[in-house]
Amino acid sequence: MRPILFTIGNTPIYSHGFFVLMGLLAGLVVLVLEARDRRWPKEEVVPITLAAFVGGMMGARVSILFLDGWSTAPLVLNFYNLFDPRLGLGSILGAVAGAYVGGYIASRVIGKEGCACDAFAPAMALAMVVGRLGCFLAAEDGLGKATTLPWGVHLPDAAYLVHPTPLYDAAFNLIWFAVLLLLRNHRSLQNGNLLKFGLGGYAFFRFWVEFVRNNRLLALGLTAHQFVCLGLLLALAVYFWRSRRARASARVMTPTG
Repeated sequence: MRPILFTIGNTPIYSHGFFVLMGLLAGLVVLVLEARDRRWPKEEVVPITLAAFVGGMMGARVSILFLDGWSTAPLVLNFYNLFDPRLGLGSILGAVAGAYVGGYIASRVIGKEGCACDAFAPAMALAMVVGRLGCFLAAEDGLGKATTLPWGVHLPDAAYLVHPTPLYDAAFNLIWFAVLLLLRNHRSLQNGNLLKFGLGGYAFFRFWVEFVRNNRLLALGLTAHQFVCLGLLLALAVYFWRSRRARASARVMTPTG
């Protein structure tokens, strides 16, 4: 493991923060390319992107209150210490939720018709690929539970191998990034549906990988992250079911001439 990636003079550059920044930049590049390809004017893209960024940072931090308990409130709610290494940037699930809400509010404020959020789907997937490399190098949360699998990783302070869960996350998101690019022009995955599909895919993956992570159990043998994933999957299932029924009703009511 390498929590300190390198130093500049006497200033240590931490792996986690460095790769999170690189992930954000990678996601921004994809977002700009997507916006250009979809011919969205910068007058719409810039405020939506900024709002999504602010919402994501706030969501990541505030979600710690739910995931780690109210004892973290003095640190969590002090946004002047946003990069405090005692907490890190926060939960990726909270960041995704916050970014979605922030971007949605901004799009409505500027009066954009439809949803500009589909460009964020592949951008977020690639950002997580890069960001999770920093989580791995920093051995965040002890990486994962003990394992005897051949790809288990040895931690310096442990006498056993553990699951390299950040690498599982990075590998999934790399594949998911390619899938989302392939589906970006699908007729049924427009006007916000691509992002919803992307979030659903990640929530499904995250629910299962939580079984080999070290997050504390909340109830019924599940972590808080898993309850969030189940709630998100349920909400998305209801949304797509209602959308499908609405399209079917519209076809039935459309006159055939």
